[in-house]
Amino acid sequence: MPHPEDVRFAAQLVHHGVLPKDDLMACLQVLEASETAGAARRLDAVLVERGLLSTERVAELRQHGGREVPRIPGYDILDLIGTGGTAHVYRATSRKESRPVALKVLFDELQTNAPIARAFVQEAKLLIKLRHENVVEGYKIQKGNGHVFLEMELVEGQSLVDRLRAGETFDEDTALFVVLQAARALDYLMSQGIVHRDIKPGNILLTDNRKVKLIDLGFAKVVDADGAPGGAEDDTTVGTVQYISPEQARGRVDVDVRSDIYSLGATLYQLVVGKLPFEGDSNQDVLAKQILQSLSSPELKRRNISAHMHYFIEKMMAKERDIRYQDPKELIEDIESQIQGRKSLALDPEPPSADSTDSGARSPLRRRAVGGRTRDRRRRR
Repeated sequence: MPHPEDVRFAAQLVHHGVLPKDDLMACLQVLEASETAGAARRLDAVLVERGLLSTERVAELRQHGGREVPRIPGYDILDLIGTGGTAHVYRATSRKESRPVALKVLFDELQTNAPIARAFVQEAKLLIKLRHENVVEGYKIQKGNGHVFLEMELVEGQSLVDRLRAGETFDEDTALFVVLQAARALDYLMSQGIVHRDIKPGNILLTDNRKVKLIDLGFAKVVDADGAPGGAEDDTTVGTVQYISPEQARGRVDVDVRSDIYSLGATLYQLVVGKLPFEGDSNQDVLAKQILQSLSSPELKRRNISAHMHYFIEKMMAKERDIRYQDPKELIEDIESQIQGRKSLALDPEPPSADSTDSGARSPLRRRAVGGRTRDRRRRR
């Protein structure tokens, strides 16, 4: 039998469309025959000998798991770090700036798909003009050697969904720390007239130094001068069904930042509960639950979620958007109040004085710890 690594490499070449299956099967037969004859060989040499690939290309394909790596002038492609629905993302080095970058390369076959190509360019232009510590930076969009690509900031870290799939758990403090930074990104996008429309764990990166970076503005909407997103009805039912707001699920034109807040709430739910807020056998089933089914309070209670966290999630994911946080600043204030309250309570061991207790007044620490919640309940009424 051929060497197991050669069999795996042959399968990768077929899977990624580098060579036809028949060609690889013929090469494996040569390897099997040579082994039978007592002169074992490796697949690389046979591929070169039969004129199927050059020595350099075989080495490159070996390095990248049998994937074709785009050759883009001015860049050294190091490895593939992600693949989405329309593009590959590569770790690379810019020779001109001598800096590490990420290259988001549109699938070649999608360059002629006008709506997808237009969305790719729109996302690139948005990222290039945005500058915020919690939003991944875009540097430039170009076309080189037949490839359309966006040069971006290279973020060393993993997405929240990757961390969840790896079994990482998020305590409440860590989850709030992540959501607070994501909310700051939403606040900045709102100031720039942008609704993200696809907030989810897969689009939130947590860097190795614990900084949050919001990515992927492929579904982002730029609001009109009057503050409402434009577009046709069928242009609004976008996003990932497990996280989209009820108004997105209904296909409303006027989705705004409150929809992003809902999606961030669904993300927070998944971080602290460990599962999605709504699940179903199909996308349509999930969409129906997003619109009709209430959030499961028993699930939150069963997981020993604190009263504050319970409140944050329910307010962020309220079915009626007028009940949700009305903008990211409101959410940021409440989270910061909760965090500051916890810190204050932890740092000050002194109990309330007898005088303050007798007078019925709350201690300043207690007010800070629950101030956000009390304030929002008053708004809600």
